Amino acid sequence: MAEVETNTHGSVVAGAGSAAAGPTTIGQITLPAGGPWMIFGAWAQVVAATHTPAEAVGGHFRFDPASGDLTPDPSPSRMPTFGDSSGLNTTGGRIQSALNIFPVAWEGAGKAVINCIYEQAITITVAPQVVMGLLYGKTIPERLPAPFYDLARGTITATADTAVGTITLAEKATRITGVCGILQQDGVVVAGEELTGFWRLASDDVQMPPMQLPFNTVFGAGLGATIPGNGQSMINFIPVDIPIIGGSRINSFVDLNTAVTNAADVEIFLAYE
Repeated sequence: MAEVETNTHGSVVAGAGSAAAGPTTIGQITLPAGGPWMIFGAWAQVVAATHTPAEAVGGHFRFDPASGDLTPDPSPSRMPTFGDSSGLNTTGGRIQSALNIFPVAWEGAGKAVINCIYEQAITITVAPQVVMGLLYGKTIPERLPAPFYDLARGTITATADTAVGTITLAEKATRITGVCGILQQDGVVVAGEELTGFWRLASDDVQMPPMQLPFNTVFGAGLGATIPGNGQSMINFIPVDIPIIGGSRINSFVDLNTAVTNAADVEIFLAYE
């Protein structure tokens, strides 16, 4: 049985939006029992599943408390997310959708059910891929300097939940204060393949779930025989407050929205003290 429990949680929904302008419910988040929970971060990333000339992918996202168990009611709560600008050519690059976490101040009851809604701004040919979620806990974590950083690294091509690797923390470790997930293409880029998804942490030594988290950057599908690459946006660690036992083993996993032909590289970083 886990000896310590995290003070920070993350929950994610992922799936296709709509090609038509307007709202699509991507999924529902159900907060764990044992609330109330302080929801302090909201985020969404959208990418083009097919790069189409003269069409822009993006819009806004919002959260609707299906159970009525959020205080205050987050309406209006429309926040921007953009994934691909319009172009006019036969070749298109893999456009970034960088992570932007919007600070919010909501209190959610245990077992609160929340609709996660993405709204495409203009009608496009192919529905985009969306990942969105909430950060919450018993406390709001501070962004703190950390003396230790470590990572697990792996590759993935499939949509199934896939193990990336395990980080064994130093014996003197007491608390994880920041996390960061990096996703990028490794090998040949294939036209029509976006690269997006989410990752999670789990451990036999720390009671973590739910601990689903966003990547630093995700990428839209490219177009043409020669597709320019695209690097990471500015690296940002997500502040968390996770008490730990020295020497704990922290396992990491990743799940893509859609499969890719050639392996994607995943790096999961932990900052801890």
